Amino acid sequence: IADGTKQQFTATGVFSDSTTEDISTQVTWASSDTTVATISNARRSRGLATGQNPGSTAITATLSGISGTTNLKVTSAVLTSIAVTPTDSSLAAGTELQYTATGTYSNNTIQDLTTEVFWASSNGAAATISNAMGSEGLAHGVAADATTISATLD
Repeated sequence: IADGTKQQFTATGVFSDSTTEDISTQVTWASSDTTVATISNARRSRGLATGQNPGSTAITATLSGISGTTNLKVTSAVLTSIAVTPTDSSLAAGTELQYTATGTYSNNTIQDLTTEVFWASSNGAAATISNAMGSEGLAHGVAADATTISATLD
């Protein structure tokens, strides 16, 4: 990920009967180098890593003494563009539509920025769009009219 951006991690438990389960909210998350990236154990953002400085760090999930680890590389790449999808969409009054923001960086990497950007509607009388945690990019049709949905970072 680029310095200053976030990456959501998930932990999958494999049990003795060979079943698997998402245990992301049950594990304790850790970064081996918090100067490179931090990772949250807070209830609403558990497993969300934030790049602090360029470098590499090990991200570990631990539950009942059992751990799983992956590596995270933080680069100094800079954001060069943001694409908002879907494009040229329509939304009926009283309905919702989820928008996604995808960032392209100077090192040609692509990252989902939906929860990082500031969402805006050019015409709130036609549609509103959420910046609230957990519903970022969710547009609500208000009335028949045109609007432009935008996503801005920094």
